[in-house]
Order: sequence, then structure tokens, then C-alpha cells
Amino acid sequence: MSQALLNSRPTHQNVQTTVKLQNIILPNLDICTVEELYFRLDSKFSMNYEQNIIEINKSEIISFDTYFNSFSIQKWQEHTNINYININLNVKGKFKINLLNINYSSQIKGLVHQKIITNTELKEVCVFNDIDTQPYKGLLYLELEPLEDNCIFAGGYFYANGNINNFCKSNQKIAIVICTYKRESYVNRNVSLLETHLFSQPDIGNKFEVFIIDNGRTIKDFCNSKIHVIPNKNAGGTGGYCRGIIEVIKRKSDFSHIVFMDDDVVINPEVFERIYNFQTVAHNQNLCLGGSMLRLDTKYIQYENGAVWNKEVIRLKPDLDLRTVRNILLNEIEEHLSYNGWWLFCFPIKSIDDSKLPYPFFIKMDDMEFPIRLNHKIITLNGVCVWHEALENKYSPMMNYYLKKNELILNVIVSDDFSKLDAIKRIIKFTLREAFCYKYQSANVILKAAADFLKGPRHLTEIDPEEKNIEIRSMGEKCVKDTELPFMYIKYEESVNKIESTMHRWLRFITLNGHLLPSPFFYQDIKLTGQGYKVVPMQEYRPTNVFRARKALYYNLINQEGFVVSFSREEFFKVLMKTLALSVEIYFKFSQLKQDYRETLPELTNREFWETYLETDKYSKLI
Repeated sequence: MSQALLNSRPTHQNVQTTVKLQNIILPNLDICTVEELYFRLDSKFSMNYEQNIIEINKSEIISFDTYFNSFSIQKWQEHTNINYININLNVKGKFKINLLNINYSSQIKGLVHQKIITNTELKEVCVFNDIDTQPYKGLLYLELEPLEDNCIFAGGYFYANGNINNFCKSNQKIAIVICTYKRESYVNRNVSLLETHLFSQPDIGNKFEVFIIDNGRTIKDFCNSKIHVIPNKNAGGTGGYCRGIIEVIKRKSDFSHIVFMDDDVVINPEVFERIYNFQTVAHNQNLCLGGSMLRLDTKYIQYENGAVWNKEVIRLKPDLDLRTVRNILLNEIEEHLSYNGWWLFCFPIKSIDDSKLPYPFFIKMDDMEFPIRLNHKIITLNGVCVWHEALENKYSPMMNYYLKKNELILNVIVSDDFSKLDAIKRIIKFTLREAFCYKYQSANVILKAAADFLKGPRHLTEIDPEEKNIEIRSMGEKCVKDTELPFMYIKYEESVNKIESTMHRWLRFITLNGHLLPSPFFYQDIKLTGQGYKVVPMQEYRPTNVFRARKALYYNLINQEGFVVSFSREEFFKVLMKTLALSVEIYFKFSQLKQDYRETLPELTNREFWETYLETDKYSKLI
């Protein structure tokens, strides 16, 4: 049974084949060592990381009702041609093996099947055959109880047997597209993992190729015919991924799917095998698979599991602790997804052509606009994920420019009910929030975003994206990593925990967060320990944190960097006047702008535009 996927489709209609569905994997020192994401074992015996096995004695029970190793039976039922499953394990010793089912509604474990096996040496053995999946919802998982000491577990897999014409699609092959800008260490690390754990597998390694789109033009070629390094103009993530699509559709007959992956993630190569296996047997040819984002600093916390766009971002199933069975089951509940972040997103290549490429956003909102326009079903699977640095640790005022400008563009393109008043409210809300918090430079970055939105879609084609990015990077407060920053944790904690009464909130509002208050009402002591000096979290800051203070340090506790701002009545009212002026301009120009952005959408999402914009002829000569 270990000879898994067949690589071609025979002409005989009744030929049977074996299709691997999902490996049972163990933690890895190079990827993740949070054992509760892989197995549960209530004993002193645990992983042998050197040999990648679990050693366990009599009467101890190991359970796989976990994020990576439970089997999402309901999603396989609803989206694939799989009706019966089999399970093979690689074990040594005598075991009682239970196959169990648990669903979200009852969360009661039910026994599906039980078997006792004995292996005198470590080898693969079939433990369950032809398990009918139809009676079960939620999760299937294994529970192993050794019946003697010195037993060993070394992995296994779920698989299906059936007619090859129901399973294996012709030309099923995936192009992995990675866009990068001067992040050689991340790229080299992930390529090394792919070469070691994916490309080396004889049954599936030839089903993938990697296209590294190098916006920084600093990545060296790899000595591997499956890995292509493409030098590219720095047109941001959008330009990089779009160049990846262009390169892949040049060989469109060779590939069935494209997977977008961020360059700065940690990933288990097993994820790509799971994506491939699922798409091999999926009955919806347009199905897209999204990968969940888990936090790199707390590897068992899920940042989001897909998202919805409804004039703003709504993260789905955010901040779940995936060590708990309840949260794993919660992930099984399907919700409507508008999009999935491009940290990991798989879509069918037949959905795109020379006129259906991403919109030129540079960065931010591209991973929303493109899937919304594709309008395909998107699902997620437990165990299909990446670990990514927490977004709050990547704060930059520059991002506010792209977020706010592209948010306005996205709304006018996709939201019929997004009005001029909605646009004005957003500009006022976000600009004045920054100004209330003494972040006047950040407020001006948002005003710049609004001003550039008002220049219309042609402005996107007329600017040099690299030069524009340099201009935006020069704006906004600059974070510094300096041990001499005037940081006090007690003041930071005070801001985080501050509670505000309704009366105090109204006082702040009617005084424009103190900008209308006379100077004597402000705290005068701006020393490190004084009330006139505050320490505020870089993310989730609030205007109340700085009210009546004269100075504030915005501080990222994780990265230990920050910047200092000072109260300025003059700067505040400059921002206020610019905000009002831009709001008036939006009011009178909005209807025509909305029409212009929509009418030029086909022009800005076709291959001819992108090849000119990216200067592909110029950069292709570098390959």
C-alpha cells in the first residue's frame, strides 16, 4: 500500500488505484514542536526527535484528535469523491487501535472500529479497510493503546481505493509561486524544506514546481530543475504574484493549480501534499483551498481561518487555541469565505486567462480583490496552514497608505452600495484617529492615500511603483530599535489596561482629544515618571491613552522598538483642514471616480498591461 499515487490515467475504465489522502505526521525541530498540535500523550514517554518516532509503554494511550492529524471527514464527504477510507500505520509492538468519531454538535466520542495488531518489527501495516464515511460528521481520528512495553509509532496515512477515473485528474500538477523582496534566508529555508521533504518523494515529488519571483533581484539560482528564479521589477506583492501567474500560464497545459505563498512564512511541506491530494479527488473543478495563518510567536494560536470582505475585513475564527479539540471542531464548521490571504492560497489555473489577472495594488488588498473577482468556492482544512509573524508586530505607517487607498479602490470596484458618504466617513475616522493620538505624520500618510485615490485609476499606470514606494516610506513616524528609548513597562501596562467612563469619552470627543483644551489643563511633568509622558502599545492604541499628555512613546513590546510623538495644536489643525478639504473633493468627484475605476478594471487586469508595466522583456534577459 505504500506505493501511493499513480501518475497517469489508463484508458481502461475499471482500473483500480490507491490514492493517498492525508499523512499522519509528527512534530519536527525545524518546523514546529508544539506536540499537542500533533498528538496527545499523558505520560512521561514522548517524541524521539532524532529518529522521528514516539516510544510508548503498556497502558499509555496516544490520541490523534489534533489539528494536524484528525481527519476532516465531513469536508471530504462534501467536496470530494471519497466514500470509503483505509488507514495504514507504521508501528512496532502490540496495540489496541480505536478509530473514533467526534462532531461539533455533541462533542461526544463514538467508536467507529477497533482492532488489535502485533508487529514484531517496525513496519507498515493496514489497520482499517473500507470504512464507510457517510454515517459520520466532524472528525475521525485514531487512538492507540500499547498492550506491551517498548512499542513504537512512526507515522501512517489515510488513503482510498477506487476507480482511477473517479480519482486521478489528467495533468494534475501544482505551481507554487513565491513572491519575495530581499528575504533570502526565509526563501532558502523553505526551498530546503521542500527539497528534503517533498521533491524527494518518488510518488508525489514530481507533481510540483516552484516559481520564485524575485522583486529584489538578490536570489541566486537553485541547482534544481523544479525551482525557477524569475528576476522581476519591484511592483510589490501584486506585481510579483502577477508575474508568477504570467510565467505559469505560459505553460498552462503543464499545471492544474497555482499556490501563492508568502516568502516570510514557516511551512510544513506536508501542506502541499494535502492540497494536492484533496484537489486530486475534489468534484468541484473550481474549488479553491485557503491556508490558515498561525502565529509564529505562539505557534498554536490561529490568527485567522479565511476572511470575509464587507466594506472592511472580518477575520473568521480568529485567535483560536488549536491545542483544544473544541476549537479544532469549530474550524470544521464551514463559513462563506470572500477570500483567503496569499500567505497560502490555492486556485485552479483554468479560472484565469490573459484578461483575469490581479489589480495593480502594489501591496495590500490584492489578496481580497482577486479571489472576490474569481468568485469561486473557497474552503479551508485543518492542518493546511502557515506560521507567520503576527501582523501587529509588522507595524509601519507606510502600510496605512496602501491599506486606506486600496480599501477605497476595492470598495468602489466591488461594492455597489459603497457611497460617497461611506468614503468620507472612512477618511475622517482614520485620519482624525491618528491625529487624536498625536500621530500627525501617520495622519498625513492617510491623507496622501485619499489624495492619490482622487487621482483616479490612470494614476496607477503613470507612476513608477518603486519610486512611489520610496516616497511613501519617507513619510510617517520612524520606528527605531534603541535600548535608550524612554520605555517603562508599568506605563505601557497602564495604557493597555486603562478603562474609560462614558463621561470621560464625551469630554475627549468635544475637545478633539484635548486639542481644544487650554495648556493649563495638560499634565506639565514630561519626565519619564511624569503624567505628561505616556507609553502606548504600537497596536490597539486608543486616543484616551494620550489625553492631556504632552509626549508619548509608541512601543512594540515584541520587537522592542518604537517612536516618540509630541502634542501639537498646530499640526492637528493642519490635518483637520486637509481632511475637510479632501472630504469635500471626494463628495463632488466620487460618482465619476467610481465609474472610472470600474470601467478601467478590464484594462488594468490583462496580460498586455502587466507585461508592459512589469517590463518583462527587460527583466527576462536577466534569467
